[in-house]
Amino acid sequence: MRAFALGLVLVLSSGEAATAGKLDVAYASMERLIVSKFLTEGGRRYLQGSPEETCAYAFVQEPRVSASGARLELRFLFAGRAGKQVAGRCVGAGDNFDITVSGVPRYADGDIFLDEATFEADHKLFAVFAMLIERQLAPLLRIRASTLVESYIAQLSSRGAGTVGLESMDIDSIELGVSSVVIEADFVVTVKP
Repeated sequence: MRAFALGLVLVLSSGEAATAGKLDVAYASMERLIVSKFLTEGGRRYLQGSPEETCAYAFVQEPRVSASGARLELRFLFAGRAGKQVAGRCVGAGDNFDITVSGVPRYADGDIFLDEATFEADHKLFAVFAMLIERQLAPLLRIRASTLVESYIAQLSSRGAGTVGLESMDIDSIELGVSSVVIEADFVVTVKP
């Protein structure tokens, strides 16, 4: 990410610049982004229920990002309980286990998304929660590409570079490395005083 920001600084001196660049996003940075943008309930995202409910709930937390071949893997710790209150006690199945969401990163129509997405867990209760997990997490697997770049551009604006804007962007490729995702893009950036 630092290389991307430095490249923008060098390009911005002309007021408007079209350039090609690479955005190298470490998996650890992606984990922090997931927590700050999606796991907004005390580091959790409730798929069902709320923090107050102790008998019927489902949430994910503790994201871990990695790659396996051409597939980006997002692992979460899942906690769920499918219970009912009976005579003042919660009766029903519940447990914590790891789930893996994986797919091939693609770019189309301005979005980066996980194509061929799969949702998996090696746990006997996964089948109880599988439809809920997929229905709730699938929309999170798509993000506006410009949103990623605009967040870094906003950092440049806040550092006194002027008003920096992203006019257009097209992603050429997305590659998975050992510790990061490398996005190659062509973009037009404007700078106004």
